[in-house]
Amino acid sequence: MLCLIISILIYGRAASSLSQLATPRRHRRANSAPASSAMAVRRLRTFLALIALAHTSCALIDEVIDVLKIGKEVAEDIINSWDVVGKRFNATDGVDLPFVRRGERQILSRIAVVSRSIEKLEMRLRRTNAVSMLLTKKAGNGARLELRLHEMTDLLNRVAAANRQMREYVNLQRELERSTLENFAEWCVSHDPGALPGLLERVHSLVDPPNKHLLGRNLFRLVLEDIQDQHPDLCDLQLSPHQLIYDMYNTISLTEIKGYAMMQFSWMLLRVYGRGNFTQEASLTRQRYGQRTNQTAAAARAALSQAKRDLYRCDPPQHIEGETYDQVTRLLQGYIENEVDMNADGTCRENCAFYTLAQNHGCFKDQFCSKQPACKGRIIDCQFVDSDMWVCPASAKSNRRYEWIEYENGRTLGRVGSCMRGTTKVDSWWRWLFWHCSYCMCLCDDADFRSHRYFSLHECTSDVKNNKVITGVRLVKHGKVFHLQISEGTLSERGSITPGTWVPIKKFDPFESGIKEGVDYHTLTYERRAIDLDELDSPAGHVLTGVRFSMIGSHLHFEIRSTPFNYATGRLAYDKSQWISNDNTDGTDTPRSRLELHYPDIPSRSHVSLPVDSKHDQYVEFTHSDFDADAAQSTVPFIDVQPVQTLKGGALLSGAGVVHRGADGNGGFIALKVFTYDFSRHIQAETPVNEYYDVDTDTTELMPPLN
Repeated sequence: MLCLIISILIYGRAASSLSQLATPRRHRRANSAPASSAMAVRRLRTFLALIALAHTSCALIDEVIDVLKIGKEVAEDIINSWDVVGKRFNATDGVDLPFVRRGERQILSRIAVVSRSIEKLEMRLRRTNAVSMLLTKKAGNGARLELRLHEMTDLLNRVAAANRQMREYVNLQRELERSTLENFAEWCVSHDPGALPGLLERVHSLVDPPNKHLLGRNLFRLVLEDIQDQHPDLCDLQLSPHQLIYDMYNTISLTEIKGYAMMQFSWMLLRVYGRGNFTQEASLTRQRYGQRTNQTAAAARAALSQAKRDLYRCDPPQHIEGETYDQVTRLLQGYIENEVDMNADGTCRENCAFYTLAQNHGCFKDQFCSKQPACKGRIIDCQFVDSDMWVCPASAKSNRRYEWIEYENGRTLGRVGSCMRGTTKVDSWWRWLFWHCSYCMCLCDDADFRSHRYFSLHECTSDVKNNKVITGVRLVKHGKVFHLQISEGTLSERGSITPGTWVPIKKFDPFESGIKEGVDYHTLTYERRAIDLDELDSPAGHVLTGVRFSMIGSHLHFEIRSTPFNYATGRLAYDKSQWISNDNTDGTDTPRSRLELHYPDIPSRSHVSLPVDSKHDQYVEFTHSDFDADAAQSTVPFIDVQPVQTLKGGALLSGAGVVHRGADGNGGFIALKVFTYDFSRHIQAETPVNEYYDVDTDTTELMPPLN
C-alpha cells in the first residue's frame, strides 16, 4: 500500500517543489522566505529519489502498475493534507487541539482513498492465493512443507487482519478517540515479538532463513522440491510450478507493502500526536523494508529459474464425452467378415491371415453379413480366432459395431455382460468338404458418415495488431472435425493481461464446396494416422500468439507462433512474429521415436489419473483399442478437450505443445499443454534502496514539523 501512497504523494510534492522553484520569491509565503534555493533543490532531489524507490517497491507486484493510474485530483487532495498536519503546534497536557484532530482525519481520509485501490488489488490476488491452495492440497501429509505453509498462512492472516483493522478505523475516523489510533500506531511499531514488525520478520525468516544450516531450506525451495515432478495437485490448482511460486512471491510482497505502509503511517500519526520526531525510526523502517524485499526477490528468482513452466490438465473426476473428451471414430475398427465375402470369386480357398488388405464384395446367402452394416472401405489385417461365436451387436446409435464377442473356445473380446439387443450366433461353415469358410476378425478403415477423423489445418492466431496474446488453448470437435481453439487477452505493462474470451473457430464440413483436403483439413487413414508430440517454447522476450496443425509427410504436426514484446510497455512487435516447429522427420539422422501403445484399453475406464508419458520429439499413431479388452471397437488415443489455461484465465504464455497422457494397457489421451512466461529475469533481486536514500538528505519532507 505504501508504494502507492508514496508514489502519489511524491509526484504531487515534486511537482509542487518544481513550481516553487519557478515562482518568484515575492509570490511565496512569508514563512518560507528564509528557505534557500539550495534547500529547495535538495528537497526536490529527495522526492525524485523517493520516486525511484517507490517505483522499485511497486515493481515487486506485477498488478500494482494498474492501480497506480489514480487520477490527478486524488493525488492533489492527498498532498494538500500535509499542509494541514504540517502546521506548528504544541501538544501539551494531552489536549486534542482542533487542528490535530483535523490533521489526523485528513491523513485517515487520504489513506482510505488509496486503501480502496489496494483492496481491488487484493481481490485480484485472492483468486489465486497460492499459499492457501497449496496448503489445502498438502493437508494431512505431515511434511515440513505443510508446517511451514501453516505458519506462513497464520502470519499473512494476522497482517491482513491488522490491515483490515486500519481500514475500519479509516471508516470510523470521526467516532474514534485519539487513544484508539495512538494505541494502534504504537502496536504497529512496537518491539514486542507479536507486534507488526515481529510478524513481518517472521514472514521473512520463512522466505530467507537467518541460519540456513539450522533452519534448512526456504519456503520457495521446499515448494519447488515438492511440486517439481509432475505433481498431481497442479492439475487441480491449474498453475504451473513457476506460476505457483511467482504468485506466492506476489502474495508475500503485498503483505510486506501493507505492513510497511502501516508502520510508516504509524510514525506519522505518533509525530502528529507530539510523541516525538521519529525521522530516524522511519528511515530505519525503510532500510529494513528494502533489505527484506531484496532478499525475498533473490530467493524467489533462484526458485523461479529452476521451476517448470508447463501446465496441462489431468483426468477430471468423471469422464464425460463431449465435455472432457471426444473420440476419433471408426478408424481401424474391429470387424467380423467371412472370407467368402472378401474376394470377387466368392471362394474359401485361403485363410484369414491371407487377407491383409481386402474389401467387401457382397453378402453370401444372407449370412451374418446381412445382420450388420458392411465395411465399405478397406478391410485390413484379418486373423482367425475360432469358428463359432456369439456376438452382441451395439445400438444403432452407437459408433461401435459390437458390445462384445464370445467364442466357443472360451475367448472373449470386450466386456461380456447383458446384451440389450440379444446375442447373435455366428458359425463358420464347410463348403464341399474341402474348404472352410471362416469368419475372420479384421479391421475396417471406412470413412463413412459415422467416422469422425478430420483435423482442421486452419491457423489460430490472436489479434496481435490490437495487442492481444493467447491465454489458453483447447481442442474442440465440431461436426466431424477437430479444431484448435484459443482464448486471447489484452497484454499491457509488465506482463499484465486483461482476460478476454475464446476466439470462435472457423467451422466447416469436409465435404462442402471449396474445402480442400491438405489445405483446410487432414484426414486420418491407415497410412496417415501419426500425430507428432512436441513441446514448443518461444525465445526469451517472446510470447505465444498463434497455434496450428500442419502436415509434414504423413504426420499431423503442431506449430506455434511467437511474437516479441516490450515487457515494460507491453507492446507487441507484431510485424516480427514467427512460426516455430520441430521439423524432425523419419528421414533425419536422429528420427522421432514412436510412442508405443501396449494393449490399449479405453482410457475413460481408467481408475487413476493418467500421467504425461510422452517426450518431446516423439509421435504416436491413432489405432484400435485392444481386441481382448474392447473388441477393437474404439479409436485410441481419445482427445482431451478440457481447456488448458491458468486459474486466473489471463496468465502470460510463451509456448504450447501436444502430449500424450497414458500408461501401459491404456490408450490414453492426446492433450495440449502450455508454458507460462518466465518472469524470473524480471524480478530485480537488487532493490536499490540505498542508492536512492541518502542519510544526509533531509528526510522530513513526508513528516510535519514538530516544535
